[in-house]
Amino acid sequence: MKLKVTITTYTLIVLTKLVCYALTGYLVMLAEALHNVVDILIFATLLYSERISEKPADSLHPLGHGLAKNLSGVVVSIVFITVIAFELFLEGIERITHPSVGKHPTFAIAVLIVTLIPPIVLMFLYRGERTSTEESAFAELMNDVTSSVGAVFGIYFSSIGYPVADGVASIFIAILIALNGYRVFKENANYLLGKSPDESFYDRVKRIAESFEEVKDVHDVIAVYMGENRIHLDMHITVDGDMTVREADELTTRIAKRIVEKIPEVAYVLIHVCSEKGKDVKTTYDSVMRKVL
Repeated sequence: MKLKVTITTYTLIVLTKLVCYALTGYLVMLAEALHNVVDILIFATLLYSERISEKPADSLHPLGHGLAKNLSGVVVSIVFITVIAFELFLEGIERITHPSVGKHPTFAIAVLIVTLIPPIVLMFLYRGERTSTEESAFAELMNDVTSSVGAVFGIYFSSIGYPVADGVASIFIAILIALNGYRVFKENANYLLGKSPDESFYDRVKRIAESFEEVKDVHDVIAVYMGENRIHLDMHITVDGDMTVREADELTTRIAKRIVEKIPEVAYVLIHVCSEKGKDVKTTYDSVMRKVL
């Protein structure tokens, strides 16, 4: 619901700024409009990917569709950097080398100030505890407020005899778009490359498993994100070598249930039973397969 309201609001803001650009000719106004188009794409991507990620697992996607958001985030971020930010940067250079003064600066500044109000109001809508998706939206709202303030200064200084300020402010906004695109790319690419939870997660898994008296130690644990707050967990436990298969199966079921109860982010657990202790808690698939082969 919050994302839908945000997308609708930003669509109206973009239309307002495009009309203002047509009337005043300030490049920074066009830059702001393009920046907000980027915002709409981000919010729409977050909304769409949320729906895709909720689809249940199927035969082609046995671990679910949780990475849909991250894939779309990488694609959109590349577009930001290679198309919008780059083209806007070139336009800013052109406006600096061939400066021109826009019209109706007071009107342009008033439009920017008025269009600053909705992002600030939306920031209050996202206040309090936020999901990671809402956190990304909140960060983008803060970026918008910053870039709009920069645009106001660009138009003001351009109107008092420094026409290059229009181009400088446009370049500033282009850099903000590029930096935001890089941030989105880096965050999402990490998940697609098989990002693992931090060390505290492995410590929690070890403590939970070793709380069962049958477990002698925990080793060769591999945890990978399958999507936002969804973790695939693969782990080895050492037990008495005389334990029967039935007893081992029942034990792994109890351990898996306890882990999922204590760590809700864990969506899938695979537990291997061993008769000999391992050396390392956290490991990689390569390390495990070297022992097998």
